[in-house]
Amino acid sequence: MKALLGVYEKTDIVLLKDLYLWAYQRSSERYSAIQQNLGEPNALKLKYRTNIQEIIRTLITETIPGKDIVKNIKRMIQEQSVLEPDASELFKIIEMEVVGLHDGNIARFKIRPSEFQSWKTLQ
Repeated sequence: MKALLGVYEKTDIVLLKDLYLWAYQRSSERYSAIQQNLGEPNALKLKYRTNIQEIIRTLITETIPGKDIVKNIKRMIQEQSVLEPDASELFKIIEMEVVGLHDGNIARFKIRPSEFQSWKTLQ
């Protein structure tokens, strides 16, 4: 408020400039801290993101029950000709994504809420 008052009442931009520099520096420090906490992106997840999305979407839209999820994930990974070293890691990634599914993140897999609810009742 003081910075704005300084500009309007005294036509002095010094306080506004100080406020801007302070906010910019604080923002830069926060960005740096957040970036360090996030770490590097998962290269395997990036490489197979389309496969991951397709497999999870198929599990939900075909309403695969919980007891059959593991064998269906493994079958779909094999059908997509994923190399063996990547296949086991990809399985873990997909398994964690399925376990973490909720109403707030299903859209990234192109799953409608009604499809998710139908699948969820089987679990």
